[in-house]
Amino acid sequence: MRFNYYKLRDTGYDSIPNVIVSRLTYDPKPCNYGDNECIKKVANLFIRDSSIGLVPVDPLTLDTIHIRQGAESPLNIDFTLTNNKLYGVSNAIVTNVKGFGKDFTKKNSLVIKVPGPISLIGEYAVSGKVLILPMQGEGKSNITFVDAEFRIDFTGAPEESDGNTYMKLENFHCYADPKSIIFDFENLFNGDKALGDNMNKFLNENWKEIFTEIEDSLDKEFGVVVGKVVDKVLAKYPYAKYFNE
Repeated sequence: MRFNYYKLRDTGYDSIPNVIVSRLTYDPKPCNYGDNECIKKVANLFIRDSSIGLVPVDPLTLDTIHIRQGAESPLNIDFTLTNNKLYGVSNAIVTNVKGFGKDFTKKNSLVIKVPGPISLIGEYAVSGKVLILPMQGEGKSNITFVDAEFRIDFTGAPEESDGNTYMKLENFHCYADPKSIIFDFENLFNGDKALGDNMNKFLNENWKEIFTEIEDSLDKEFGVVVGKVVDKVLAKYPYAKYFNE
């Protein structure tokens, strides 16, 4: 799965709690430029150390997600997700790092694994046909990605402030590879439990085909959320402060 993310500075940070940055009191011990093992340890510290303040990224708030696909698609649906919160991000582990040299305008990448579930919980409204079956309803929704791995690629752009150079994200792409996806939609078919249970079972048995069809529509929201978090961490200190000369 591929998430695209661009022009972060043009999008608001309203969805990311200010506590993410305001509680970042950690003074990083510099790594050498391009020292992937050291950078990986620092990245995991930012994600997992509650005293630094990144735990409040869990949950994250996502904007409305609207998916509309026509009759030529196996998913001929009008599907909207609202009031979305993403749970499980604080369990993320950075497993590989590349780049982060002195010239940060070159390609950088992170590989992040999230053991267990990442759950997108909110409300849904849907009408149309999924593969061969009609689908209709509105209510609470839970879409859970299980044991997902993400590869994040990006370049940096310099941003000057108070005589220091900070790294801003550019050309951001995120590719996800979940082991499975679990769909749970309440109140399908006006609350008909038998039909609703059968539809949820059908969705979960065919998650790969469904995932293939909806991944392009999900890319913007996930990409923006991940990018905002990374960009806010990078904005805490001048880029050079993270590294030894």
